[in-house]
Amino acid sequence: MAESVLFSVAESLLGKLASRAVEEASLAYGVYDDLDQIKQTLSLIKAVLLDADQKQHHNNELREWLRQIKHVLNDAENIVADFECKALRKHVVNTYGGFSRKVRHFFR
Repeated sequence: MAESVLFSVAESLLGKLASRAVEEASLAYGVYDDLDQIKQTLSLIKAVLLDADQKQHHNNELREWLRQIKHVLNDAENIVADFECKALRKHVVNTYGGFSRKVRHFFR
């Protein structure tokens, strides 16, 4: 059951990584190849999570691995959220920050 939650988190994270804002920001920051590699790794993890629910009851190592994956996915979600926030902030400043400077300069 926890793995289905982990699968959903992984799927949600993949969706965020594929968003236009994150892709544009990754190009701007020069980390697009890293982003692509993370998406591929996350897809592999999702495939393993599909099978992990049945096997974890008999395998303590797998149970520990799933616990660690849960922490990694939560950390990754936080990093992506920060990345999205910074990218959106940069976009807003570039779009509207320049405009307000132009208006202030015009009225001087």
